[in-house]
Amino acid sequence: MQQETFRVGGVSSSPARQDTCKSAGSCFSVKTHIDEVQEEKQWMTTTVLSRDYGEGKFEKIMRYDLKKLVRYSAFFTILSKGTVFTMDRTAIVNVLITCGVFVASCLATFLLTLGQEGKLEELDTQPLKDLSTSINALVPFVLALYLALTIKRWWALRVHSLGSIFDALTNVCMMISCELHESKWEAVRTQVAKFGLASIELLVQAARHKPKDVSDEALQHCANLKALVQEGLLTTDEGEALRRQDVWERPMMCWAWILRICLSAMDYNHTPHSRSSQVMRQCVMAREGMAVMNMYLDTQLPFGYVHLITLLVNVQNMMMGVKGGIVFAQALSAGMVFLMIEQVLTLVIIVFLYQGMLQISYVIADPFGDDILDFPIRGFMKYVATTVDAMFEAQADCPVVAQDGTLRPPKNRRKLSAPTPTKPATCEQQGKHAVM
Repeated sequence: MQQETFRVGGVSSSPARQDTCKSAGSCFSVKTHIDEVQEEKQWMTTTVLSRDYGEGKFEKIMRYDLKKLVRYSAFFTILSKGTVFTMDRTAIVNVLITCGVFVASCLATFLLTLGQEGKLEELDTQPLKDLSTSINALVPFVLALYLALTIKRWWALRVHSLGSIFDALTNVCMMISCELHESKWEAVRTQVAKFGLASIELLVQAARHKPKDVSDEALQHCANLKALVQEGLLTTDEGEALRRQDVWERPMMCWAWILRICLSAMDYNHTPHSRSSQVMRQCVMAREGMAVMNMYLDTQLPFGYVHLITLLVNVQNMMMGVKGGIVFAQALSAGMVFLMIEQVLTLVIIVFLYQGMLQISYVIADPFGDDILDFPIRGFMKYVATTVDAMFEAQADCPVVAQDGTLRPPKNRRKLSAPTPTKPATCEQQGKHAVM
């Protein structure tokens, strides 16, 4: 098995570790997870590319310019990435189908009244209008309630699951970088960062897990774990140990390793129990965040409820198509141009809005896929990696508190150097830095 050496947060490696790094051919640096994520700023949105999980890389919206959206209105931003016009064709297809019903209803009305002079004008459409109005009065209330519930679940996935894990990792790194700041604990700090970042990747893989052919699924999981090994987040033995577990247990296993490593190091360091218990609390919070994610993704809203909402919207759209076609035929026969325009615009606008809401609901129901509105995980990981790197870097310049309460400059204060290049340093460059 190939031996690997890693580097975190700019902490210099010893000459012995330098030689090992050269023989291994690959070094881990938290800065790699910062530099490799490139944001693409466009007129309205800022996007990042997702990791390739075997189906290519996909753009995800990291943020958008709310000021431009309000200033230039939604009409001039219709074709921006992430709108219901560009992210999916479902709403447009449903509008076209409803327009087909509209045209069929109009033609059927003409054919049924063909040769019967005055029959079309005398056709009573008031009961049909009343029925359409009654359904249309119910749909906005029910659909808005359903969409609000879907958005609430989406926000809970971001705050109570992903947010808990991100906070736990950065908090643990801050605690151990302050408590275990000596150079002899460098490997411990490195390992915690590695397992923490690996747990996020494994959690996303678990969320994206869909039942497929058993052989293809096994090969894909092995490829995903192999990628983490190649990046230095895991060793070969660790990857093999994780492979034997279910996809949802793998990130939890990483946090079990983090907890055990931290507790062992703090015991050797004679850290008070009150401090080590805080690390335990953060690790438990991370595990609970993973459980929350699994709960939301594996416990969908009741199928009967969602089916009824969808059926109500579909019935309302079909009713608008039938009613609009008959009224359009009457208006055409009577030469009422404005009434014809009103029927067409009402049909297209109302149907598109309702279908657009349904479209957004199924896109955000599982925000770990490849849609442009799904969570930009790599953008989130860049923030986490930046915070972890800052926690480790901060210790070298932290003032020393003397026993009499005075503050003194750190013994090994680093000299200000040129800005770090955008590309991560190679192992040879890291070794030269260590010798210096």
